[in-house]
Amino acid sequence: MSEEKCVVVGWLSKSVPQELVRKAQELKSKGLSNYEIADELKVQTDTVVWLLLRGRERASIHPPHDVFVDWSSLASHANRLAAVAVALADLARESVRAAEFDEPEAVVAIEGNGMVLGAAIAKELNKPFAAVRPPRPTHRGTQGLVNPSFDSVARKKVLIADAVLRAGETHKVAIQILKKAKAKPVGVIVLVNKSGKTKLESVPLKSLFQILPVTQ
Repeated sequence: MSEEKCVVVGWLSKSVPQELVRKAQELKSKGLSNYEIADELKVQTDTVVWLLLRGRERASIHPPHDVFVDWSSLASHANRLAAVAVALADLARESVRAAEFDEPEAVVAIEGNGMVLGAAIAKELNKPFAAVRPPRPTHRGTQGLVNPSFDSVARKKVLIADAVLRAGETHKVAIQILKKAKAKPVGVIVLVNKSGKTKLESVPLKSLFQILPVTQ
């Protein structure tokens, strides 16, 4: 089976998988905001609103133009995650050879779904591992931070790693947090890029998979 078949990507339709609806409802019942649910599921906020509608209400409204990435067949298997980390590390090395970004001195994962993948990439590149915790936009007054339990990023060139990049806002905040911590972000590398962007805050963005609409 090819790596591409390990990532299930589908346009949302009126026959949206009930598992996705169930996940949205479960997260809502735990008190998460629509934005937080969108960040967790890596979909648009208006998609979350649509998912939370009752069955008949949802069926009567045209679904948002969005894509849901189900990478559970990778995330639940250590060997598959390790294989993807090898591919992402190879992509990072290629980017360094092409002078698209500098050789990183540490790999920084975005806390959440990409933590294990980020650690595996750091192992493959033989670099120290760090983690950054961006603040939740709905929690005003909270500050993001570099997790002190992992490697220090001060005065280091760092590669930011994650699984799925939705719009890039979380990663932009992570870049700002790292700069405040006196780190120099040299690149962002993800498994799936939904944004269509190639840079975030002037930092190069690389991915194994890009999701680009053919028609609007």
